Amino acid sequence: MGSLIGVRNSKGQAEMSRDIRSTLVQLLGPALLASVVVGSVEPAAAGQASIRPRELGAPLAVVLTPSVRLAPAIGLAPLSVRLFAPAVVNPPGNIPAQPDFFTTCAKGWRTATCRRQALAAIKRARALDGVKHPALILPRNYNKLTVAEQTFVITDLERVGRGLRPFAGLTSELNTASHSAAVARVDPTPVLSALEHMGVSQYGSIWAGDFGPLASDYDWMYEDGYSPNGSGINVDCQSPQANGCWGHRDNILSKYGSEPTLLAGAGTAHPPGQSIAEVMTGGKGKAPSFTYSWRQAKRHGANRRR
Repeated sequence: MGSLIGVRNSKGQAEMSRDIRSTLVQLLGPALLASVVVGSVEPAAAGQASIRPRELGAPLAVVLTPSVRLAPAIGLAPLSVRLFAPAVVNPPGNIPAQPDFFTTCAKGWRTATCRRQALAAIKRARALDGVKHPALILPRNYNKLTVAEQTFVITDLERVGRGLRPFAGLTSELNTASHSAAVARVDPTPVLSALEHMGVSQYGSIWAGDFGPLASDYDWMYEDGYSPNGSGINVDCQSPQANGCWGHRDNILSKYGSEPTLLAGAGTAHPPGQSIAEVMTGGKGKAPSFTYSWRQAKRHGANRRR
């Protein structure tokens, strides 16, 4: 049996979080739930924490193996939870934002000044990270996109800039799961029946309380490691050896088992942009209709070099 992510109690012991336990009781029933064990990957209680800027919850990384059926209504085997191996080498340490756009974006993340400074900081960080073309080229209609669509585009830009396949598009089912997670300030956990319907074999999910999609991207990608002075915002990286260090980045840049179909979902809560959740999946199923796609983003100039 694989393991499920839990939380650490006051004694540092792993135990299953209340929201995950409640979901599993509904899906599996009490009897099957008793056979699920809690693993060593511990998401933080940040999902239930009071609202504060620049906060990253612990990333989820889930593999669904179809070898043994748990229940006829589910049709999926045990859930094996682990952090994905990085497809790209992670930075040796956090890369402080220069310019420090967070102060500007805290006053209003939709402003042109915030966006300009954020893109400059991301370009610098990508250059230090070895990306050949470090500038993040947004689609021309970026300002007209929803927060979910903006988050999706930025994630795909980070992937293709490193030679990884983009997620094909956003689906309504995964968007719904992400929106609910953003409201609850936790990582998305899609309904298993929906994952089976889409042929998903593994997924990664991330959450951030931040100043819009660009700031969330910066913290997921470049401030996701350990900070020795205690200023780190990744609550699942409290020591250099913690499993959660760079976990958000690893989920964004995972190959997802080289599965042929890569789908995603994203969502935000009110006020828009201050709580953002995203789920990324890999599978063999036929891609459903998209609410927004990478092809649409490219049609409007995303990643187009002049």
